[in-house]
Amino acid sequence: MVKTNGKVRAKSSTNLKMAEDQTSLQPENLNFEIDSELLESRYNFVRRPILPYGIVVNEQVAGILIPEDQLEKANWLVFPTDEEMTTISLTEDVTGLLLSKCRFCVLAFIPEYIRYKNDIPDLGGSVVGLYEEYKSQLNKKTMDVVSEHALVFLDEMNRPLHNNPIVVRFKNVALWSFKAVREEFYRLLEKAFSDYLHIPFSSKNDKWRSLGILDVQFKGVKEGEGSNKSYCCKTVSYIKPTVNNFPSLYLGKTQQKKSIWGLHDTILGFTETPALPGTSEPQIQVLPPSFAEEELGKKAIASSKPPRKIIASVVEEDDEFDEDLDLDEFDEDLDLDQDE
Repeated sequence: MVKTNGKVRAKSSTNLKMAEDQTSLQPENLNFEIDSELLESRYNFVRRPILPYGIVVNEQVAGILIPEDQLEKANWLVFPTDEEMTTISLTEDVTGLLLSKCRFCVLAFIPEYIRYKNDIPDLGGSVVGLYEEYKSQLNKKTMDVVSEHALVFLDEMNRPLHNNPIVVRFKNVALWSFKAVREEFYRLLEKAFSDYLHIPFSSKNDKWRSLGILDVQFKGVKEGEGSNKSYCCKTVSYIKPTVNNFPSLYLGKTQQKKSIWGLHDTILGFTETPALPGTSEPQIQVLPPSFAEEELGKKAIASSKPPRKIIASVVEEDDEFDEDLDLDEFDEDLDLDQDE
């Protein structure tokens, strides 16, 4: 009993000492002042954010693959099961969530620019410059035209599926195809907005547009001539905004707007420079077919329902892309779905 009381007294004594220590610190905390010089704007600096990424898959089963580790970095709210995962056989197997049909908002995107292909010695991944300024110097054999997009994927109830924006780099055919749909979608969304509210039509800025929901489908389409044909990821369909479906394709409610626009702070600096250095994204250089089949056999012992596996069959998407495609040239490829 004495020992018990002793412990109690010792504990009480310790608590008293901690309280005294905290009290002695309070005046210093209350008097803490920031030097006014540190508030000057000359100390502000825009840094490129390091964001999770997705990979555009140029295969018969095409789409955006978000690798497993990137799902974690994006803080994906309901993590996919093994059955929902897909493994793509590249120079190494990459397992992740493959989205061939998805809904997302584009928070921001970098204007098209030219960069050297990853496999070019010494220059691989380095940036040439903005496409509009340097397109006369474009060498399709050694260079790509690319653009990164910061995306927020949504479920059918228009709720974000993750907390951190995901960067996807579209390039060449995949880029021009998606850009055609993106720009057409936003023009129609702006028209639906004016018709819905009975106000004069006006084009909107990128922040306003970032509340629009693109509901798209990607498909692998063979491009090229003769033996040079290869699969490219093309945006083949999307839901066309109308007066009737406008509320389901625009996050215009106060809380929705606050949620999406709140993410703009997390991508501050994203559009200043390319958001993915050349070495950040796995190179899409595929295994020789025989080796890929051998590796597939070795890994066939997984669980009863492992991630589905796709063996890539081409090294890159077709280089003979048409960088001067007009938006109307995609009309034949687009299956514009009406949401009644």
